[in-house]
Amino acid sequence: MLPNITEIKELRKNLNISQKKLAEICGCTQPVISRIESGDIDPPYSKVRKIFEFLESEKNKKRKSEQKASDIMTKKIVFLKEDSKVKDAVELMSKYDLSQLPILEGDKNLGSITARKIQKLITDNPEILNVDIMLVRELPFPEVQIDWDVKDISNLLINYHAVLVKKYDEYFGIITNADFFKVV
Repeated sequence: MLPNITEIKELRKNLNISQKKLAEICGCTQPVISRIESGDIDPPYSKVRKIFEFLESEKNKKRKSEQKASDIMTKKIVFLKEDSKVKDAVELMSKYDLSQLPILEGDKNLGSITARKIQKLITDNPEILNVDIMLVRELPFPEVQIDWDVKDISNLLINYHAVLVKKYDEYFGIITNADFFKVV
C-alpha cells in the first residue's frame, strides 16, 4: 500500500533530495515532480510507485548509515574468565548457541576462543578439554565505543569473529555477524 501522495514532498525534503534529482532517477522532469507534490496532476500509479520505492530505499539507507553500535549490539556478554578451561568454553557455547567467546577479566580483554579452534583442538587431542583456556586462546576481539558507526563495525567483522562494545572503560555489549545481519 502506498503512502499518501502529499507525503512525497516531505519525504523528499527530509532526505535532502532535490526535485531535479528525483525527476532524473524516476524518469520524468522536475516540473512533473513539482506538479505531483503540489497536487496539480494525478500521476499514474506506476510513476507514484517508482517515486515512493526510491524514496523509501533512500530512507532505509540513511537509517542504516546512522545506526550505532548501541543499536545492534547484544547487551549480555557471555564470556570466559582467565582461569576457565576449554570444557567451560564448550559448555557456554552449547548453552547459549554461540560460536565465539571473549576472555575477560574485569576491564581487561585477554583473548578469545572460537568453536572452530576448539573443534580442531579436540580432533587433534580429546584431552584438550581440561586445558586452561589461556593456553589455547586466540587474539582478543577488537573494542569499539558505544557510539561507533555500524559501517565501521561492519569493516571489523570482515576480519574478526566479534567486536566488544565499551562505554568509557566498561564492557557494554558484543556484536557478531548475527547481530549485524539483523539490521540488513
